[in-house]
Amino acid sequence: MKKLKVYIAGKVSPNSVFGRHDWRDEFSSKLAKLSGFEFINLDPTKSHDDFNLDENNDNLIFGRDCFMIKSADLVIVNLTDDISVGGSQEMLIAKYYRKPLIGIAPKGGKFYKEEKEILGKIYNNWIHPFVKIPCDAVVEDMNGAADFIKNFFSKPDNSAKGIEVLDEALRYYEDNHHEDDQFLHNL
Repeated sequence: MKKLKVYIAGKVSPNSVFGRHDWRDEFSSKLAKLSGFEFINLDPTKSHDDFNLDENNDNLIFGRDCFMIKSADLVIVNLTDDISVGGSQEMLIAKYYRKPLIGIAPKGGKFYKEEKEILGKIYNNWIHPFVKIPCDAVVEDMNGAADFIKNFFSKPDNSAKGIEVLDEALRYYEDNHHEDDQFLHNL
């Protein structure tokens, strides 16, 4: 069985939808059964008794998370409606280090809707752009994540999106829409 180091981004607070801060262990275990892979859970909430995980040390917390994401084979972001700012930052950090990124966004939740109204317009099968662009896959549940993992890691030439998604989106806007966007075009 192939081992993968996985970093799972999402709520840390015990007040999250999971009801506890150590939900990543059970999540990894279930995903391992579904995917057929063994996971080494790079859990940002875990440390050993001999290490002081000082939450007041900004560089320690941010740097440690960056180290874990850079060390990971895969990053999964659990896009619950109560996701924190850290989870969204971890998505871009994953792209900076060109890690495959799976977004789990339940249909009907904040980030994935069958129908979404924005400024009076109705959009069907809408996925939030700040999720869709950086993620290599947006799935509804753990089964979708397991399918992506099996497919992605079975190919020898798999390639994850990188931080260039920012410049690509900017170029798309400039080439296709900037001229018609009078507010920004006239700045």
